[in-house]
Amino acid sequence: MVKEKKGMRLKDKVAIVTGGAQGIGKAYVTGFADEGAKLTIADINLQAAEATVETVKERGGEALATRTDVSNPEDTQEMVRKTIELFGRVDILVNNAAIFHRVSMIRVPFSELDLDEWDRVMAVAVKGTFLCSRAVFPHMQAQGGGKIINITSSLFFLGLANHTHY
Repeated sequence: MVKEKKGMRLKDKVAIVTGGAQGIGKAYVTGFADEGAKLTIADINLQAAEATVETVKERGGEALATRTDVSNPEDTQEMVRKTIELFGRVDILVNNAAIFHRVSMIRVPFSELDLDEWDRVMAVAVKGTFLCSRAVFPHMQAQGGGKIINITSSLFFLGLANHTHY
């Protein structure tokens, strides 16, 4: 079996990366771009997403920035609509958006955690993953398939103090 050259494994594929404007999400974006994927960078920070689009273009790739609150059903539908409008399809969804460093969360013992803070983190981490997956599913099904990649944190295994909701 002949291995494809770097930069070709995702040629003609379209990927959406939530939380793709910074941190590990940006690393996913640049890696996908280097492999030939066209990208939608969905992030609550539109300015950072637009800067990441410029990074992709400098590397010879194609990308779209969308301001997307993954906990908002209308935003997730619009994210997919814009992707389909520009690129004609969606092959890959990377559910990466999170509240942790860049969008900070309150770090207190679980007994002091405010319910609104719990709900805010769950809205992005759990509901956002569901809404984004639900938004791409009909398009992936109609085209005969696709990939949904859900990113989680290794903190799950550590049980770090003051991070109960994360």
